Amino acid sequence: MDDFSDIEDDFKTYDKEFQVDLKCKEEIELLVLGLEGEEGKLASILMQIHQQPTEKKLLGWFLKLRHELQNVKTFYSSLAKIVPSDRYYRYHELFRHITQKIVCVAAISVFFTQRHLLTRSEAADILGVAEREENGFHLDLEDYLHAILLSTSEFCRFAVNFATFGHYEGVDDVADILQKISAAFRLLNFKNGNLRKHYDSLKYSLNKVEEVKYNLTIRGLRKYSKPEK
Repeated sequence: MDDFSDIEDDFKTYDKEFQVDLKCKEEIELLVLGLEGEEGKLASILMQIHQQPTEKKLLGWFLKLRHELQNVKTFYSSLAKIVPSDRYYRYHELFRHITQKIVCVAAISVFFTQRHLLTRSEAADILGVAEREENGFHLDLEDYLHAILLSTSEFCRFAVNFATFGHYEGVDDVADILQKISAAFRLLNFKNGNLRKHYDSLKYSLNKVEEVKYNLTIRGLRKYSKPEK
């Protein structure tokens, strides 16, 4: 029969591993709290834009949003130092949701200031992390895709508010980016159930924006909008 001291030594080693893991989680959770604070500031700016989305003020608001986004790099730099490169997915669950929210805001900001869909490479650069797993702490591909899908409901909300405030060309801009996102996602062979469910919600946003466009058209308010392609 094995001497208990051998078992005791093993379990003391296990306890040390547990303590290291616990310390790592606690440090990550503190950084996530900081990121949530930054995301709250971004959400506050978005709310202000939604409340008065006039064409004259939009660019200034979105440039302010991009400026605020720079603050998240410090937190992700610290995360990269704490999370071991070979255990990224051991702790991924702790920061993936906040990452998706921040990348969602980045996607909205990039579209309204640069007029294109945020790429994964651009998103990684905004966060200050690698784009791909082999390069260390990175932006997970599914997190990027979820963030883009998350942005579609915000784009839809902008379309409604643009119509309310008379920025009719903005409605067409939103419809255009949503159609492009939908077309891009149709190129993917979904195997992730959560991603597919999230993609299905895009249909609602598309339909809602088309309703807004239709209502503007029948009221003769889209005469200043871009011609249909």
